[in-house]
Amino acid sequence: MMRWILFLISVGELTAMLAAEPKSKEAQKSFWETYTAALRGDKVSQFNVGVIYERGIGVEQNQSMAVQWYEKAAEQGHVDAQYNIAIMYVAGRGVDQNTSKGMMWLANAAKQGDKESRKLLLEVIDGKYDKFVKPKLDKGISITALRMKTLKDTMICDSAGECTPIKAHITVTSKIKNGKYYKVSGVGGKNGWEPYEKEGWIEEASVEIQR
Repeated sequence: MMRWILFLISVGELTAMLAAEPKSKEAQKSFWETYTAALRGDKVSQFNVGVIYERGIGVEQNQSMAVQWYEKAAEQGHVDAQYNIAIMYVAGRGVDQNTSKGMMWLANAAKQGDKESRKLLLEVIDGKYDKFVKPKLDKGISITALRMKTLKDTMICDSAGECTPIKAHITVTSKIKNGKYYKVSGVGGKNGWEPYEKEGWIEEASVEIQR
């Protein structure tokens, strides 16, 4: 469920005007004031514009535009925007489906104390939305050792739901695959290859296989 409560409180009058008289001067003025503030970098306004586009309030519904504005606000630490953009990525709405990015934003929101984001993150990892196969130490298929290079926004997650970002262009190795996830066995660093002692799984879409 999208969290539009803050939006409805902050621009409730705009919503009502757009619904009753979409072309009214008052509605247009309110929208452009919000939009202008968003362009100037106000994260609350950016979140609100994202909601406007996602729901099609007074404008043509545009999921891609919603993603763009949610992400701008999310990058500035707006918790509700982080939650919403995460859902967009997990569901593949308005953007190519990317579970890793979705989990990254949920993890960021959870770090700010958002309980709903933490709950949803665990549900995604548990496979409730069929977007993530929960990795387990006693499951997975042994494969020929692979070398992979991480891409932007790659996350390493364990079965407890703890995810941490890893920089792009880092070489990792794997010997076990579970669905579309690889278990990390080693990581390349300044001191050469080192074994990865923790439990960590990386989504196939977030790495480049080195042939």
